[in-house]
Amino acid sequence: MEWLITGFLTLWLVLSAMATVFMKNPVHVILSFLSVILAMAGIFMQLGAELLAGLQLIIYAVAIVVFYVLVITVIPWEKVKRFEGVYKEELMMGLPFFLLAFILMSYLILKGEFASPLGVATKENVRDVGKALFTSYLFPFEVASVILLVAMIGAILFGRKEE
Repeated sequence: MEWLITGFLTLWLVLSAMATVFMKNPVHVILSFLSVILAMAGIFMQLGAELLAGLQLIIYAVAIVVFYVLVITVIPWEKVKRFEGVYKEELMMGLPFFLLAFILMSYLILKGEFASPLGVATKENVRDVGKALFTSYLFPFEVASVILLVAMIGAILFGRKEE
């Protein structure tokens, strides 16, 4: 039964991720991305990592999706439509890097250290994750917040009406 649930969540995650990449309507992209977040939280719950599932839902489903909705409402889509169909060269240039990264990650997952399970999360593990997040990784967390703030300000400046 566990494999059936994991298979369902994995299929849901992959289909939602593909829909996020290939859909053209920005609202549908956000809904697909939200579906990715929910499927990933379900996988975390299946693995017994309730803290990660909660963080996934709080950080991504609330903060990032609200940020995306703000960006979509601010950007004038007449300007964006002028640039449709320009990304074929970028896709061809990025495809070899994607394939190389996919092959390397597959090898690491199947043959490397990631292949062996580390154990079950305990209450001490949750405490250690919280301590590491607010001590060792506080600066990268704040840098990510500043980057998101700059991106939001850039979207607002990009979307304002020209006079």
